[in-house]
Amino acid sequence: MELAMQDQAKTNKTIVRGYIEEIWNRGLIERFGSFFATEYQEAAYSPANSEGHCAMVAVQKRIMPDAVWSIERMTAEDDSVICELTLRGTHQAAFKGVEPAGNSIHVRAYRTFVLKDGKIVHHSALLDTAELLKQMRGQQAA
Repeated sequence: MELAMQDQAKTNKTIVRGYIEEIWNRGLIERFGSFFATEYQEAAYSPANSEGHCAMVAVQKRIMPDAVWSIERMTAEDDSVICELTLRGTHQAAFKGVEPAGNSIHVRAYRTFVLKDGKIVHHSALLDTAELLKQMRGQQAA
Protein backbone atom coordinates (compact mmCIF):
# COMPACT_ATOMS: atom_id res chain seq x y z
CA MET A 1 0.00 0.00 0.00
CA GLU A 2 2.79 2.46 0.94
CA LEU A 3 4.63 1.80 -2.34
CA ALA A 4 1.44 2.37 -4.34
CA MET A 5 0.93 5.72 -2.59
CA GLN A 6 4.55 6.71 -3.32
CA ASP A 7 4.04 5.79 -6.98
CA GLN A 8 0.83 7.85 -7.08
CA ALA A 9 2.56 10.85 -5.50
CA LYS A 10 5.38 10.56 -8.05
CA THR A 11 2.88 10.33 -10.92
CA ASN A 12 0.95 13.33 -9.62
CA LYS A 13 4.15 15.39 -9.40
CA THR A 14 4.96 14.48 -13.01
CA ILE A 15 1.49 15.63 -14.12
CA VAL A 16 1.85 18.95 -12.28
CA ARG A 17 5.34 19.51 -13.72
CA GLY A 18 3.91 18.93 -17.19
CA TYR A 19 1.08 21.38 -16.52
CA ILE A 20 3.50 24.12 -15.39
CA GLU A 21 5.78 23.57 -18.38
CA GLU A 22 3.17 23.20 -21.12
CA ILE A 23 0.45 25.59 -19.97
CA TRP A 24 2.37 28.37 -18.17
CA ASN A 25 5.84 28.26 -19.71
CA ARG A 26 4.90 27.36 -23.27
CA GLY A 27 1.38 28.85 -23.31
CA LEU A 28 -0.19 25.75 -24.84
CA ILE A 29 -3.70 26.38 -23.52
CA GLU A 30 -5.08 23.89 -26.05
CA ARG A 31 -3.47 21.21 -23.83
CA PHE A 32 -5.54 22.28 -20.79
CA GLY A 33 -7.84 19.24 -21.03
CA SER A 34 -4.82 16.93 -20.90
CA PHE A 35 -4.17 18.03 -17.32
CA PHE A 36 -7.56 19.00 -15.89
CA ALA A 37 -10.72 16.98 -15.34
CA THR A 38 -13.77 18.29 -17.19
CA GLU A 39 -15.45 19.24 -13.93
CA TYR A 40 -12.74 20.63 -11.71
CA GLN A 41 -12.77 23.21 -8.92
CA GLU A 42 -10.88 26.44 -9.59
CA ALA A 43 -10.01 28.59 -6.59
CA ALA A 44 -7.52 31.00 -8.18
CA TYR A 45 -9.08 32.67 -11.20
CA SER A 46 -12.34 34.29 -12.25
CA PRO A 47 -14.44 32.96 -13.73
CA ALA A 48 -13.69 29.90 -11.61
CA ASN A 49 -13.36 27.50 -14.53
CA SER A 50 -11.11 26.62 -17.46
CA GLU A 51 -12.10 29.87 -19.22
CA GLY A 52 -10.80 31.99 -16.34
CA HIS A 53 -7.68 29.85 -15.97
CA CYS A 54 -6.77 30.04 -19.66
CA ALA A 55 -7.54 33.78 -19.73
CA MET A 56 -4.96 34.32 -16.99
CA VAL A 57 -2.36 32.35 -18.96
CA ALA A 58 -3.09 34.62 -21.94
CA VAL A 59 -2.72 37.73 -19.73
CA GLN A 60 0.66 36.49 -18.47
CA LYS A 61 1.87 35.81 -22.01
CA ARG A 62 0.73 39.30 -23.06
CA ILE A 63 2.39 41.21 -20.21
CA MET A 64 5.51 39.00 -19.94
CA PRO A 65 6.04 37.02 -23.16
CA ASP A 66 9.35 35.70 -21.81
CA ALA A 67 7.84 34.53 -18.50
CA VAL A 68 9.22 31.33 -17.02
CA TRP A 69 7.90 29.51 -13.96
CA SER A 70 10.53 27.53 -12.05
CA ILE A 71 9.49 24.93 -9.51
CA GLU A 72 11.59 25.55 -6.41
CA ARG A 73 9.96 22.94 -4.19
CA MET A 74 7.26 20.34 -4.75
CA THR A 75 5.64 18.05 -2.22
CA ALA A 76 3.10 15.34 -2.89
CA GLU A 77 1.09 13.21 -0.51
CA ASP A 78 -1.87 11.02 -1.33
CA ASP A 79 -3.83 12.92 -4.00
CA SER A 80 -2.39 16.39 -3.28
CA VAL A 81 0.56 18.32 -4.69
CA ILE A 82 1.88 21.62 -3.35
CA CYS A 83 4.41 23.74 -5.27
CA GLU A 84 6.53 26.74 -4.44
CA LEU A 85 7.45 28.48 -7.67
CA THR A 86 9.32 31.51 -8.93
CA LEU A 87 8.00 33.59 -11.81
CA ARG A 88 10.65 35.41 -13.83
CA GLY A 89 10.06 37.61 -16.83
CA THR A 90 10.19 41.09 -18.30
CA HIS A 91 7.24 43.48 -18.00
CA GLN A 92 6.33 44.33 -21.61
CA ALA A 93 2.63 45.35 -21.60
CA ALA A 94 0.28 47.32 -19.33
CA PHE A 95 -1.11 45.42 -16.34
CA LYS A 96 -3.47 46.75 -13.66
CA GLY A 97 -2.67 50.33 -14.64
CA VAL A 98 1.11 49.87 -14.69
CA GLU A 99 2.63 50.73 -18.05
CA PRO A 100 5.57 48.60 -19.23
CA ALA A 101 9.10 49.82 -18.62
CA GLY A 102 10.96 46.61 -19.38
CA ASN A 103 11.55 45.86 -15.71
CA SER A 104 12.67 42.40 -14.63
CA ILE A 105 10.19 40.45 -12.54
CA HIS A 106 11.09 37.85 -9.91
CA VAL A 107 8.12 36.81 -7.75
CA ARG A 108 7.27 33.76 -5.61
CA ALA A 109 4.01 31.89 -5.92
CA TYR A 110 2.37 28.83 -4.42
CA ARG A 111 0.00 26.40 -6.09
CA THR A 112 -1.98 23.50 -4.69
CA PHE A 113 -3.53 20.69 -6.67
CA VAL A 114 -5.74 17.70 -5.97
CA LEU A 115 -5.62 14.94 -8.57
CA LYS A 116 -7.89 12.01 -9.30
CA ASP A 117 -7.42 9.40 -12.02
CA GLY A 118 -4.49 11.30 -13.52
CA LYS A 119 -6.30 14.64 -13.82
CA ILE A 120 -6.32 17.79 -11.73
CA VAL A 121 -9.70 18.13 -9.98
CA HIS A 122 -8.87 21.14 -7.79
CA HIS A 123 -6.44 24.03 -8.24
CA SER A 124 -5.61 27.07 -6.15
CA ALA A 125 -2.80 29.61 -6.40
CA LEU A 126 -1.31 32.44 -4.41
CA LEU A 127 0.94 35.05 -5.99
CA ASP A 128 2.18 38.19 -4.27
CA THR A 129 0.45 40.63 -6.61
CA ALA A 130 1.57 43.64 -4.55
CA GLU A 131 5.21 42.58 -5.03
CA LEU A 132 4.58 41.94 -8.73
CA LEU A 133 3.17 45.45 -9.23
CA LYS A 134 6.01 46.95 -7.18
CA GLN A 135 8.60 45.31 -9.43
CA MET A 136 6.69 46.36 -12.55
CA ARG A 137 7.00 49.95 -11.31
CA GLY A 138 10.77 49.45 -11.00
CA GLN A 139 10.88 49.33 -7.22
CA GLN A 140 13.35 46.98 -5.56
CA ALA A 141 12.21 43.40 -4.91
CA ALA A 142 11.49 42.56 -1.28
